[in-house]
Amino acid sequence: MKNTYIKTFCIAVVGAMTLSSCDKGFEEMNTNPNALTDPAIKSMFTLAEIYVDGQDFSNTRGNNIYAAQIVQQFSSLGGSGSKYTYSSEYSAALFGETYGKGLNQIYQLLSVVENTPENSNMIQALRIMKVFMYQKLTDTYGEVPYFDAGKGYTGNVFSPKYDTQEAIYNDLLKELDQAGDALDANKAFVGAADLYYQSDVARWKKLANSLMLRVAMRLTKVNPAKAKEYVEKAYAKGVFTSNDDSLVLKHDAGPAGVKTNPITSSWVRNDLNGGESNIKFSKTFIDLLKNTNDPRLRIYAKLEATGDNSPASQQGLANDAKEFPGGDKKLFSDPNTSTVLRYDAPTLIMSHAEVKFLLAEAAVRGWNVGGSAQTYYEAGVKAAMDILTIFGDKVPAVTAAEYNTYITTYPFKTAGTEAQKIEQIITQKWIVLLFNGFEAFSEYRRTGYPVLVPVNDPTGETNGTIPRRLIYDQSELITNAANYREAIQRQGLDLMTTRVWWDKQ
Repeated sequence: MKNTYIKTFCIAVVGAMTLSSCDKGFEEMNTNPNALTDPAIKSMFTLAEIYVDGQDFSNTRGNNIYAAQIVQQFSSLGGSGSKYTYSSEYSAALFGETYGKGLNQIYQLLSVVENTPENSNMIQALRIMKVFMYQKLTDTYGEVPYFDAGKGYTGNVFSPKYDTQEAIYNDLLKELDQAGDALDANKAFVGAADLYYQSDVARWKKLANSLMLRVAMRLTKVNPAKAKEYVEKAYAKGVFTSNDDSLVLKHDAGPAGVKTNPITSSWVRNDLNGGESNIKFSKTFIDLLKNTNDPRLRIYAKLEATGDNSPASQQGLANDAKEFPGGDKKLFSDPNTSTVLRYDAPTLIMSHAEVKFLLAEAAVRGWNVGGSAQTYYEAGVKAAMDILTIFGDKVPAVTAAEYNTYITTYPFKTAGTEAQKIEQIITQKWIVLLFNGFEAFSEYRRTGYPVLVPVNDPTGETNGTIPRRLIYDQSELITNAANYREAIQRQGLDLMTTRVWWDKQ
């Protein structure tokens, strides 16, 4: 991967643009449409890329504390995700930050960029980035404002209506289909201002198609014919073919909150505390890797207090735990600060391994994706192990011999049922989606895998039912009340147990 670091000039951009990009959602996003009279277009594009996967606020609260704990990658004694409790601030974090920062940035940029041939590639890339953010939003909450969102810049719409998830998904697929086709290597791009692929149009096309694959697969229960159509279309157009295609955003070690990794930096800065953190790896996650002698465990985990990353020493915290067994937090596994929890650890936004697992599932379903489920599964596991070299060389990489031992000991279940094969594929995807809790949460709800034991804590909101969504930003009851009420009348009550459109039993 040839991604560049976020350059120093972005610090100034972040400072300036954040002033016009608040955390509270539509009211802020849809005001002052003429704020940018002389925009630095390329710098705005760079900042949009930085915002795609969220900042500290949504990643700490929505990702690490809610989604990743619901799917039992991580655990915490008092964690909202571990115990299914409701925190208005944490539950609303993704909603407010995405509309107030990421989408706000894109809509601002689209409002000032002329639709000319020299700007076409930039516009197509912005359409692709918008799909990343909207899929995460609608998967997390259900119906959200989509078609009216951002019209404060172009149409003075300050109370955007919510759209059905079906309508949103139809448009996401259309956007990816059109944007990928419209990307043109013979037209100008943004040069080094593109932190993702340095304006390599061929790799952007693969990104559009790989994301189409992810979006389409979400429809397997609610519209399998459409899922099949777009999965096959994405494959035919060309998806990721190696780890070099993976979407990776690199970071620097400082300054914190600007150039550092938004997933890890607040964790290290505020919570890790020499191994005294309340957030630990889940017992579910650690036990799976330990019981299968997974060579990735030494890279993912260590005991922060002692620096011990030996697999035998790793211990996960049960998600239903009410205290640390033995009373010593330092004996439970933390994410490894030499690798995945470094301040400057790169963000793996979408990986080649995920694409291989999507294709493996498609093959299990009998769809035309040019290969067997076993071949794609084995390539996915290999890619998932190999990609960990992006986290540096302080811990030995997974060797070819270790991969061979692992895949031989735990081979693909070629003689298994369709359900058994999909469970095996999704369980591997759950591992590679570490730190991408929102996507892991969506895939769990779609497939039911990996199999999780629900937590029935007296403080929880769901009576022991694993949540199916997060609750909207409650400021919507004040700033967008009529549209909010209309949405919940269609979708169901604004509860953690209400299923979104594609989440069918």
